[in-house]
Amino acid sequence: MKKYLIPVLIFLLNITITNGKSHSSGMHKPSDSTFYGKKWYAKIIYRQAGKDQLTLKPDSLTGKRTFIIFDNTKKSAGGNGGCNSFGGKLSVKGSYISISQIFATQMYCEGIQQSEDNFFSALKKVNRFKIKGSKLFLYKNRSLLIVLESE
Repeated sequence: MKKYLIPVLIFLLNITITNGKSHSSGMHKPSDSTFYGKKWYAKIIYRQAGKDQLTLKPDSLTGKRTFIIFDNTKKSAGGNGGCNSFGGKLSVKGSYISISQIFATQMYCEGIQQSEDNFFSALKKVNRFKIKGSKLFLYKNRSLLIVLESE
């Protein structure tokens, strides 16, 4: 019995230490209500990681805004690219995120199409996120791709 007690105690201590570190990082856990179920409006998209910034505003013709909503129950992400509605499969583990199998309606919207294309392209590359206050930062490794904000 004693020979099993020490490995079990070490295992439990490891779990406690690991959990303590994840809480001290200053980042919200993805299960937090600050992440799921709310509209995250795109504010900035970088065409190339960290360069060539594109600031987004509501489209003057359609009045639509680029946003995304994350659904933990359905493991999905969806929203509007500024013109077309979209959806995709969501995977979140810690601060790692993947949005895959992205599909969208196929309308062409003059004046906003390039912004929407850049948004969808960036979403496919995202693999990490960070939340600070009301802002969500989406990265590919260390390169910032998209800045979103909830209202």
